[in-house]
Amino acid sequence: MKEYSQSEIEQGIKKVYETVLNTKNITSKYIVILALASLWLDAYDFASMTFGVSSLRATFPSVSPELISFSIGVIDLGAAFGAIIGGWLNDRIGRRTMFILNMILFTAMAILGALSTNIFELIVFRTLLGFGLGADTATGFAYIFEYLEKEQRLFWSNLWQIQWYIMYEVVIGLIVVPFFFTVHSLTSPLLWRVIMIGGGVVAFVILLLRSKIPESVLWTAYQGKLATAKRILKQTYAIDLPDVPDVDMQLRTPARGLKSAFSIFRREKWRELVYSFNGNYEQGFIFYTFGFYVPYILLSLKLAGPLATIIASAFLYVGGIIGGYLTAWLTPRIGTKSQYVIGAIGEGSSVGLIALAYIFHLPLIYFTVFSFLFFFFHVIGPASQGMTSINTFFGAKERGTAAGWGYFWVKLAAIIGIVIGISGISYSPVLLTIGLAIYAILTGIIGLIIGYDTRTYKLSDMEEIK
Repeated sequence: MKEYSQSEIEQGIKKVYETVLNTKNITSKYIVILALASLWLDAYDFASMTFGVSSLRATFPSVSPELISFSIGVIDLGAAFGAIIGGWLNDRIGRRTMFILNMILFTAMAILGALSTNIFELIVFRTLLGFGLGADTATGFAYIFEYLEKEQRLFWSNLWQIQWYIMYEVVIGLIVVPFFFTVHSLTSPLLWRVIMIGGGVVAFVILLLRSKIPESVLWTAYQGKLATAKRILKQTYAIDLPDVPDVDMQLRTPARGLKSAFSIFRREKWRELVYSFNGNYEQGFIFYTFGFYVPYILLSLKLAGPLATIIASAFLYVGGIIGGYLTAWLTPRIGTKSQYVIGAIGEGSSVGLIALAYIFHLPLIYFTVFSFLFFFFHVIGPASQGMTSINTFFGAKERGTAAGWGYFWVKLAAIIGIVIGISGISYSPVLLTIGLAIYAILTGIIGLIIGYDTRTYKLSDMEEIK
């Protein structure tokens, strides 16, 4: 085997990076769907369990409402730890390996969760299920940022929130409506079990499809495994790089110690971290204190009956679908920072209008329209921009770790928000929505002051191999 100098190896790595970052990938849609499949599953679970709250209470009538909420929201606790640990692991053992392990875990825990005989079994299984989701989301974002061209990845990563609202509509159309017209109830103890088994089946299909996808080219090349990187490029891009050394070597070994899990927290990155993490936390908190509970609000506050709740929910989630596509379309035109600010202020304003609907006892149509606007602006704002930004701010060396920490803040906010949400709805929905409105607007102001537009941010991938 020919001997290559370190300079030749480094030039080869640079060539691989330049090829990936400057070549439009024709399989982008397929890869994004598979890589971010955990978000489809996360959206499926919470979209369906939104309607399953009453079903769970009917199954375990002696369990307190707080423990019922915890059994649903504990998936976020698992996801918070899964995001950090899984993100760190995928920088060390590879994106593809984590993809497979995560889906095996999710499939098993979804099926076992559906068979739970008591609330504590359900809590354990949903915690482990959440761990797989959190780890997989961190892996998915890192993967698409290393598989797609530099402009494609901003478009596709900024489209991720649309998955939630498409899945909400799918759940309503394929599960909730058929179940309601079959059983004539949304409180049947069977509903939440059907929901969880359905998630396990979908996860198993994703697992089979993922067995065919390759490892991240940039993660492979960064370590010095150029022969493998060239082979992946040949298979996925139909590009041959004869001038790149045909050799696999461990030029850079990923750090293994606990300290490496915190490597992204560097003084020179403080603005990037505060900007993205605050956006991630805000979007998780405001969604799980209000957005997640919209169907429950309609039923518990007697704003609508079961069928009207389904129809109203289906309508307002369209706001998320429109906003989800629009945010990706706007990225090359006005950038991510502008959307972060506009979206945060817009969602704050819409939640403020919902507070007025409570105060003046306005008809259902007002609540529905204001909620439609909330989901629209929520998706355009920090909900999309936070994860896109954190993955832009770091290269292949530690992108998995960064994505994990980014999603950790989403899920930490969800854990807190899902508990505060049900209490706020029960005791003072007006104060809850006013507080959320103020917080969202403040987040927009913070983003305006310290935020970055990812279109013009230095290309971290190229910076790390200089």
